[in-house]
Amino acid sequence: MSDPRSEVALRRILVAIEPPTLTEQPAVAAARELARSLRLELVGLFVENLDLLRLAALPIAREVGAASGAVRSIELTDVERSLRVQAEQVRGILSSLAAELDLPWSFRVERGDLLERVLAELSETAAAVFAPAPRKAHITPHGAAGATPPRRILTILDSTPAGMRAANAAQRLSLTSGAALSVAIVSKEETPLGPLAEKVAKSLPGLRGDTKCLRLADTSIDTLSEVARDTACDLLVLSTNAFPSERRAFRALLRRVRCPVAVVG
Repeated sequence: MSDPRSEVALRRILVAIEPPTLTEQPAVAAARELARSLRLELVGLFVENLDLLRLAALPIAREVGAASGAVRSIELTDVERSLRVQAEQVRGILSSLAAELDLPWSFRVERGDLLERVLAELSETAAAVFAPAPRKAHITPHGAAGATPPRRILTILDSTPAGMRAANAAQRLSLTSGAALSVAIVSKEETPLGPLAEKVAKSLPGLRGDTKCLRLADTSIDTLSEVARDTACDLLVLSTNAFPSERRAFRALLRRVRCPVAVVG
């Protein structure tokens, strides 16, 4: 029987963005689908990076034009003004999404580290979405409206309440969106896939018949990247147990899995 704490319903989806990753539409698109399918409140968090602001405050700070090659000084007031403009763009995107989906929403601007802020926000009733920066992207007036839902979802199942909540969220999204679901169980033992599939079916009643069951020895970045590539997933759903809390590892994960990552508290 699953832990009752794993059955707490998600209520909020956090869309956290920081410059220069404002163009990360995959994160907004994934959050849109989660919010639509699971009827979650949209919470927008625009994080002004302190390192950027500190750099702009230095009298020796300079920037070089990408096209012209011209060198000019960086003014803190210009950076702050640019951040306010970008924050308003994100606010407009979330406002449009919330109106389209008829969902409650909120938005705020904070200064600090993106990962630290998000991890502090996660709880049993909240999830967050991240995505690697795309090679080419731009913000449209309607944000991620019309974005295609994920077609292949991968989630990691472990015996903890957080792991169960992540797997439950992935299952619900799979059922509502029609996406194929792969469930990977963390096990260092060479257990045959048959018993693993039975364990998944018992943990997640109502699974579709085409759900794939996998076995992972660990949740290292190398392992997660490999299984994400092998399953060609469009969305990776993790619990905080499997999500790296160190900034460098967090960036490496997003860069290597090449798809949005939803983190369930």
